Amino acid sequence: MSTSKHRSVILLFSVALTFFLIGASSVGYYVFAFYQPQSKVENQNETEKKTVPRPPSLVRVDSARKELINTIRPFHGKLLEVQLARISTEISGLVVALPIEVGQKVKGGETLIAQIDKTWLELTIAQTEAEIKILEKQCAFQVSESERIESLALSRAVSESELNNQRTLVEQFRQNLEKAIIANKEAKEKLKRTTILAPFDGYVIRRDTGLGELLAPGTSIAEIVSLGFIDARVNVVEEYINHIKIGDEMPIIIDELGIKVVGKIHAIVPYDLMAPRSFPVIVRLEDRNGELKVGMSATALVAITDPNEEIVVSKDAVLMKPDGSTVWVAVKTQSEKNDSGISKEEDSSIFIAKPVPVKITAEGITSYGIEPETEEGQAILIAGAKTVIEGAERLIPDQRIRIEEINPKLLENLPPSTGHRIIKPKARIGK
Repeated sequence: MSTSKHRSVILLFSVALTFFLIGASSVGYYVFAFYQPQSKVENQNETEKKTVPRPPSLVRVDSARKELINTIRPFHGKLLEVQLARISTEISGLVVALPIEVGQKVKGGETLIAQIDKTWLELTIAQTEAEIKILEKQCAFQVSESERIESLALSRAVSESELNNQRTLVEQFRQNLEKAIIANKEAKEKLKRTTILAPFDGYVIRRDTGLGELLAPGTSIAEIVSLGFIDARVNVVEEYINHIKIGDEMPIIIDELGIKVVGKIHAIVPYDLMAPRSFPVIVRLEDRNGELKVGMSATALVAITDPNEEIVVSKDAVLMKPDGSTVWVAVKTQSEKNDSGISKEEDSSIFIAKPVPVKITAEGITSYGIEPETEEGQAILIAGAKTVIEGAERLIPDQRIRIEEINPKLLENLPPSTGHRIIKPKARIGK
């Protein structure tokens, strides 16, 4: 009885297991049949997403050009005065006028620096003139007396000794008269020099005395610096000093003003202990009515190679890495049939980025002379080619790019973004 019951239990379990397996298989089939099309749709959508082209990157470009360029090296220095004078008094006296102020513009030979009291010199002149008149009369009397004694000496009415004494007396009066005349001239010359004028055109940079002070000879009254011309003193290293000579024109950048002026080399100092392995070079410039001031920083642009015709690009277009230099060129794409949904008008502004390995042959201030290293690069990096100057760091070869156009009205009334204002010297430079 127990054996029969045990068999019935086993049979029931087997039947239940069979129905469970059949149901699970059915569920699995229907689930697989339902989700498989959905999975295919998702895979298809993913594939379609991968085939959609990336939107073009925005870049800014500059045109390559073919022109003469030479390698330029900047050398730094400062603007110095051409003349610096400490105005001093030559005579002693009281300062009765001092009509100058620091920063005042003065004109050589006209502007009054200081006036020394004339009173005592005017009295001295009057005294010497009176002495001269007396001595002239005495000298004339002694000359006539000498002539009388000489006539008496001929008749031996007077001795030879008396005649010689008279002649000595005449000579003494003549010397006294000459001394008085010289003293009078000296006093008059000192009187002239009580009026102290500016020795050249310039600016007052310091006043060393005050109104009412009693000055001794040699006392400093003021200092002035010249205007009209100014010197740029820069130290050029010995490696390049022989590339320049006196009389050469040299561009000078005035850093504070952001301008570039052109002057002529006035002097090359062959000795300088303060800057070893370099030599001071003096470039004379016009001060542009005082716009260029003593102490301003100056940078001389020294050409160290002869000019050569090269493909020239902006410095911003050259990406420099340890393994070499690269210029990215925007190459025009062929017109497509709007597979990416881009209209023909939009497509006309789409380019492809091509990297061109280059060798730098010359270095200007804002540009490089370059030479493409591959035949493909030589074919596309030519005069007029569009080189990427902004946005090149994120590009990959053959990437679609769009050139960013700048509204010209936004650039109105703005200073130039590259280089400096160039100011040519007038013809009187170097005369």
